[in-house]
Amino acid sequence: MDKFVVRMQRNSPSSSPRKGGIKNYKQSTIESLKGVVIIEDLERAKIVLERSDTKEELKIDTLKHLRKKKPAKEVLVKTGLGKTVYKLSKSKDEAIAAEAKKVYRLWKDHLLSKVGKPVIEVKCDLKTQNFRNSARQMILDGLKREDGAEEGQSSDEAKEQEKRKEKKDSKHKSKRKKSEDEDKDAKDEKESDSIEVLAEYIEREVYQSTKRLINKPYKRTIRKLVFTLRHQKDVRLSVVSSSLSVKDFVKQNLQE
Repeated sequence: MDKFVVRMQRNSPSSSPRKGGIKNYKQSTIESLKGVVIIEDLERAKIVLERSDTKEELKIDTLKHLRKKKPAKEVLVKTGLGKTVYKLSKSKDEAIAAEAKKVYRLWKDHLLSKVGKPVIEVKCDLKTQNFRNSARQMILDGLKREDGAEEGQSSDEAKEQEKRKEKKDSKHKSKRKKSEDEDKDAKDEKESDSIEVLAEYIEREVYQSTKRLINKPYKRTIRKLVFTLRHQKDVRLSVVSSSLSVKDFVKQNLQE
């Protein structure tokens, strides 16, 4: 029978894909859907876009990321991000204005076509939110630390020194008009609000850098940031004056 059998050489299957073969698909996640938004990301994007010390490239990248999302009207109203994007669309910077206009038009068309539909919002659990609020408060205390309360000096001594200083200054200062006092109070309140926003921005940047998890890297980074703000006056002043960006500040102190 062997003389009637024609033996052919076996060819191994080609590893290269055939024309019109099966494409390599990537599994989608819930977060990748345009209609699914994370409130934390939107609030962080709002702070990044509103701060004057944010670089142009970062603002443009943030706007490009927002263009991939289609948030509901309730979310835009709650976060105030819609107003921020609208203001940027009238910016003097042509690149930022052009990108902001694209986002604004996209969201406007989306809202007009999806009027009245309910929105599903996912929030952090109460324990996580309380922990983050505590972290923001510690960062805020570090940013507000008085110059006299340096390392090695107790808080009671610093307060007593501050009282003596205020008492001494009050003897040499004349009475000011009521309008001037009101202007000063308004200015102090504005500065306080600015520092609070800065503390919130720092915490959000840490939260984002640790993959939105309250894990060991998050806790260690918060402790390192607070310690730096309390005991390194030059760094604290650089962060408050925006000479050191929040992103660089967090990156320098990020713990693993």
